[in-house]
Order: sequence, then structure tokens, then C-alpha cells
Amino acid sequence: MSVSWFELFSIRQIRSFTMAAMNFLLELAPLFVQENLSLVAFFGILTYVIFLVHWILSTDWEAKFNWCSLIVGLTGLLYLHYSNVLLLLTYEPFFVTVWVSMCVYHLSIWKSNYNKIQQALGSNTIIASLKPFDGSILRYLVTLPTMKNAAGQWNSPPFRNLVHIVLVLLYGSTMCLHLTPFITPLHCNGDISPNCCRYNYVMNKFNTQSVSMSYCSGPVRIGFFGAWSTGKTSIINALLGHSYSTAQVDPAPTTDKFICLAFGAPYSDPIRSDDYEMRKNCDLMSHVNEITHDICGKSQQNVLDVADVNSEFKDFVFFDTPGFQPEYANDCTYQSFYSQIIDQMDFIYVVWDVSHGKIDPQFASFFKDKAHGTDYELIYNRYDEANSNMAFLNQQYSSKMAQGHELLSEGYVLKVHENNKNTEVYAEQYQEDLALLRSRILSVNQTVHDFRKISMKDNLINHRGKVTGLDSLRKVKILDRMVRGGLNIHMKPKQHFLSQFGIEL
Repeated sequence: MSVSWFELFSIRQIRSFTMAAMNFLLELAPLFVQENLSLVAFFGILTYVIFLVHWILSTDWEAKFNWCSLIVGLTGLLYLHYSNVLLLLTYEPFFVTVWVSMCVYHLSIWKSNYNKIQQALGSNTIIASLKPFDGSILRYLVTLPTMKNAAGQWNSPPFRNLVHIVLVLLYGSTMCLHLTPFITPLHCNGDISPNCCRYNYVMNKFNTQSVSMSYCSGPVRIGFFGAWSTGKTSIINALLGHSYSTAQVDPAPTTDKFICLAFGAPYSDPIRSDDYEMRKNCDLMSHVNEITHDICGKSQQNVLDVADVNSEFKDFVFFDTPGFQPEYANDCTYQSFYSQIIDQMDFIYVVWDVSHGKIDPQFASFFKDKAHGTDYELIYNRYDEANSNMAFLNQQYSSKMAQGHELLSEGYVLKVHENNKNTEVYAEQYQEDLALLRSRILSVNQTVHDFRKISMKDNLINHRGKVTGLDSLRKVKILDRMVRGGLNIHMKPKQHFLSQFGIEL
């Protein structure tokens, strides 16, 4: 049946009038109600449903109060603690007072009822219907009978004390949830990076924001990338003061593997399968290969983890890579592995031989969303003052790796001069170049850890209002303590005499 325009217009008028009336009433409501309309609605609906059911079944006002208490307790547990913890935190003293008051009230009523049962059971004229409960655990749940049957005998006692036990447990649970924020998560006790563990505990429902221990306080990842035969491996060897065990340099074939170099080992060789301390520094390679397998259906085979005795860079992990070639753009495993490992680096040095041709567009695209000088710098290798033009090199390389076509600052470009043994023209300059590069790398350590700290702190602040679950109050309070403390991921939380019991203040 069709609806006339007049009827449709009337329906719209009614809806408009209803909305206007609701808005008017909302404006008259207290500010707390206006700001927390969802809480009031939740409490109101729950109250309506429970009271509607109970009003039909009983006219006992004490029982009605117990139902009201159940509504308050469930609202605190299922709404405030579970999904609106920020409101709970704002008015925590008030809510805790309510929980404690209601818990004490129901505990006192339960105790009063139980004492009456004990007195009745201990009297000379024990009520017959109470005898089965003498010595039984059920005596804690019953109250004195209030009605007699047709023969004038007391009916079986009702289990009305059970509701008080339930409500005491309910309010006791809510009070415990206010105490757990001061207790360290058990799995974080004695953790190598306590604040990292706490961060992951807070963020465990936000999987993309969780971090690994190597991210929190592990060695800084430095990657060396570029085209083939640009001198990446030679520069790494020069920084170490020796060739790492699997290094491939001219006249041998150039590097054809993705190599992870972990330092501070007692040996220089591919990392042994049972050497967990070294192997954990190169876990990234396995992680990237898993992603590559998911994308391409097969893994990158040219991967190698190597240990080295160098101790100067023990806080770093170097990644030596095969030179990117145009044909790699059509090879899924190389393309994926390059892309993933570049994204996982803390800092990158892109090495270019000044005599090489133009940059490959596919390789340049890996750096389009990175900040030159912050995420990566360029190294112009085999630089010759007489034959090299910085403006031309920046046009060929720097501008092609950034958004737009602007020339980038030369302050983020390192020049490593030719180290030709046949000539001594740049021998001294070459050592100065390496010293500058070494100092640049060592300074990255603090910068990267500061960036990690800032990034993790931002994640905590951004997700503060999204934390849910019965442990949400605990998570938000731990979160707030970490933010106030600056989230120094290398330091343990503030120590005091209660710390040995896993208690934080």
C-alpha cells in the first residue's frame, strides 16, 4: 500500500519534533549525563530489563535493592572496567567508594543472616527444617524461614544469603581490578627489557603496534644498499679494519647474498646453529623471508648470517646486500626481500660508484617515502675531486630518490675518495672519509633509540582511549606511568622496597 505525500510529511514532522524534544531534554540534563550518555543508556536499559523481570516476580523491597546493587556492580564490571576505562579513571575515587560501600553492606547483611542461622542451630528448640543444614556448607547460603505450611511447620529456609555472597564477590572483583595496576605483569618480572615487555602488554590488542625485543633495546640495524659493484662490501671491510669472513670483493665475484653481520662474537664465521646470542641479532632475516614466502610462494635462498669479532660496532648489526640490478624488478623474491628489508632498517647508507650510470627507477622507488638525512644518506664512493661533479651526482641520484625533483642538501651526502694502491693522491683523505663515516654510524645509535622511544610513546598516547577488556584499567595505569617516566626502554621501573614483590608505584 502506497503512502501519501501528506502522511509521509506528517511522519517526518513527528520524527523532527521527537528529535528536537530529545535534544531539549538532553540540554536540561546534568553535564555528567550529557558527556556520558552511553553510560546512562547502558545503566538505564539494564535497570529496565532487570526491574521489569523482578517487578513481576516479587514485591520484596530488600530483594529489589539487591537487584539494584547487581545492576550497579555489573555496570561497573562490564561497562566501566571493560569498555569505558577513561571515565572510570576520571572518577575513580567516587567509584571505589561505591564498590567498597556496597561490598561492606552485603558482607554485613550476609554475616547478620549467618549469625541468626548459627543461633537457631544452637538453640534448644531447633527448627526442624534447619536440621539438614546443621554442619553442612549450605548453612552459609540460607536464611531463616519466614513462612509456615498448612500444618503450622516452618518451610525450608530460602537460599537468600547466596545473593549477598555473589554481590560480595562481584564488588570484591571490581576492587581487585583497582589494585592490579600496581602489580607487575608476571611475564615481565626479570625481563631483559622491562619497559618493552610492559609496552607489549599494554598494546597486545594492537598487533601492528607491538614490538620485538630487538626493536626496544636490540642492536641498531644499519643497511648498505646500492647497485652492483659500487663498493659496499669494501666500505664495510674498511670500517671493520679487516674483511669479514664471507666477504666477496674484486677480483672475486661481488656479493651475491643478503648478509647479516653481528659483531662482538668470539669467532668470525657464519653464525653457528647453537649460538643463540649471535643468531637472535639476525632474526630479522628469517622474519623477512617468511613474508617473502607468503608473497611469492618461495623464500629467498641467498641469505647468510655471519658473526664477526669486531667490538667497536657491537651495538649494531650491519646488512651487506647484493647490488640491485634491473632484472631483480621482475624477480618476486628479490623484489619482496629488498623492499621488506629496506623498511626494517634503522638507518641506510646507499652506496654509489661515481662512475656508474643512472639510478634504476625500481630501486629509487624504495626510498620515495623515506626522509633523506633522517632514514638514509648517500655515499658517493671512489670520489675524485678532479672528475666528479656534486651537482650532477645529486641530480642523478639524490633527487631521483625523493618525492619531486628538488636537489637535496649535500649535508646528507658522504664522499669517500678513491683508495687506489697505485696512487697516494687520496690515501690520507680516504682515512678521513672513513673516520667521518665511522663517527656518523656511531652517532646513529642514540638517534635511533630516541626515535624508537618517541614512536612507542606516541603509540601509547594514541591508543590510550582504545584499550578494552577487564584488564584495561591496569593497562592504562601502566601506560600512564611509562609515559610520565619518559619511556626509557633501557631502564627498569622505579625501584623501592616493594619491588621485590612485583609491586609498582
